[in-house]
Amino acid sequence: MLQNERRAVDAIRAPRTMNRGRGRSNKMTTILKSNNTFSLGSQVGGTDAAEATQGDEQQLRDLINDWTGDYSSDIKEFAFILRVDGEIDTYTQKWNIVGAQKAKRKKDWVEVEIGVPANWWKTGGNYKELLAGEIEKGLHYMIELLQRNKRDIRGEALLKDWVHGRETYLRNSTPPGRII
Repeated sequence: MLQNERRAVDAIRAPRTMNRGRGRSNKMTTILKSNNTFSLGSQVGGTDAAEATQGDEQQLRDLINDWTGDYSSDIKEFAFILRVDGEIDTYTQKWNIVGAQKAKRKKDWVEVEIGVPANWWKTGGNYKELLAGEIEKGLHYMIELLQRNKRDIRGEALLKDWVHGRETYLRNSTPPGRII
């Protein structure tokens, strides 16, 4: 979805209120169209990690940031944050996080942190598979959290759509060149 289309969708999704009853009634009804978005951010612990991972991560970020769907009326966004170890910071050691962590609910979004140790990206060929696997694990954690809290979630549809996205991500080669 293009940026202008996103703004139009955001305008549709934004809560609208309608005055119900006569005159200055305080009763308000909220109308909300459910269309979930996804995001992928990263915190990178050094230029060594940034240079080695940026292509694979940008390809995954583009895929995830363009993904929308109708999976839950209780949240707006499914967010992932990569914490990538590098020469300056080693988040997996500092915060004791490796791989996808349990999901956390934050206001109107659900978030999963993914700790990425340096050996994942230094080993070469399977970095994309590791990232895709941890995103999938994170989706399962998000679904479990929403189900446990008795929130609306169409987990089967979400996972089915992810399978297609994962296949696309793994099938496409990372474009050469530096982005940073």
